[in-house]
Formats: sequence, structure tokens, C-alpha cells
Amino acid sequence: MHRSFTRPQTMPTIAHCVTTLGLLLFSQSVLACLDAQALNGLAGKEMQYMLQRIPPAFADAVNDQLIQGQMTAGSADACQAHWQLRLPAADIAEAQALLQAEPAKQIMLAAQGYQIPEQAVLEADFSVDAGSLQVKHQDTLQTSALGKLRASVELMYAMLTQARANGQSYAQPWTGADKQAIVADCQQVLSVKQPAACECYADGLAEKYTARQVRYNRYLSTNPYAFATGNGAEFKQLDKKLQADCGLTALR
Repeated sequence: MHRSFTRPQTMPTIAHCVTTLGLLLFSQSVLACLDAQALNGLAGKEMQYMLQRIPPAFADAVNDQLIQGQMTAGSADACQAHWQLRLPAADIAEAQALLQAEPAKQIMLAAQGYQIPEQAVLEADFSVDAGSLQVKHQDTLQTSALGKLRASVELMYAMLTQARANGQSYAQPWTGADKQAIVADCQQVLSVKQPAACECYADGLAEKYTARQVRYNRYLSTNPYAFATGNGAEFKQLDKKLQADCGLTALR
């Protein structure tokens, strides 16, 4: 009588299990860094960072859909992202002309490592923390590719904000919503002595400036460096005159 034997199945070793688990966790970590949702979140955070930090001419260009940003995956194993920012060529040309008109400033800024973008498409690779999906600190420094990109765009739109605050404006004309925003702000920060005082104030600003120029000048008036250079002084003088003429006093 012959007995047939079946070969017992080989049980996976502990080392094999650990290796498989490690590969699975590594794969999940990579996917967590590089999936579409994470990239969209990174793009939104980067654009929001720039909107909060860079002077308002940048936000207007974004609202006009003249600036587009795109985040794509870089090296998956290193959890890297690639940021591409497309700027309007007209803004670059205007900023370059402003800088070339002041050679001393151009030399000073270059010596400090600042420069105006020279091309419409700016790109930077940076590393992301796999756990928090935040940009790693070393890639936020101005010596890094992302840091340089941020600094160059900030410099460019700081110059454009100052130049456009009192000079030729490419902004759209005042709308009803623009005036209502000024009136609402007036009612919050000024003491109203007459019922139509804030309408008087908004009309006075509109005679001299566009709505965007009002925002630019208000930004400059809160920027100590910009105001020290004389930027915003003319607006501040008109602002005080309108407050007096329209029967308004500051609450703060």
C-alpha cells in the first residue's frame, strides 16, 4: 500500500512579512505625497501664501486670470513636488523697465540676491514632509529654488504696486461694488458725523484714483519702507482732506 504525501505549504518567514509590510507602508507613503489631492492642496497653499505676502498688484493679476500655477509630482521616492508659475509678460516688461530706470537700485538689489523674473514661466522643485504635506523648511529659504521664486515675484509686484498707485493705471473703472466696499470700510473705521459722509468720501477718492489704486495706496500707507520713500504720501493727504470735508473722524 503506497501512501501519497502532499508537500506542506511553505509558511512565510517573519523577515518576509516585515519586508512586505515595509514595502507596503513605503508605497502608501509615496502615494500620500504624490496623489492628485495632495498636489492640489499644495498648489492652493502655495498660491494662498503668495497672495497673503505679496503686494496687491499680484492679487489683481491672479483675479484677472493672468497668473496660473500648477503643481506636479517630482521624484516620488523623495516626496518632491514641482511648482510652475506663469506670469504675464507685460508685467515682467513693466517691472524690468522700472528697474532699468534706477541703475543704483538695480545694483543694490542684485548685490543682495534679488532679481526681477526674466521669463514668463518660473519653476522650482522642493521637498515635502510626508506626514504633514508641508514644504520642508530648507526649501523655504531664499537660497532654495522655491525661496528664490517667491522673492523674485514679491519684488516684481512690490515695484508694480508702487508704480501703479499714482501713475498710469490698467485697472477697470469703478463699479457699484467697489464703492460699496469703500463705504462699508468707511463706516467701520471712521466716525460718521453726516448721513452721506461715507458716500462723499468714496466719491472723492473715485475722482482721483481707481479702486485698485485706492487699495495700492492703502497698502503703501501701512508699509513703513514704502511710505518712507514717499510712496502713498499724496493719497494720505487727500484721505485726510476728504475726511475733513465730508465730516468724518478716525476711530483709531
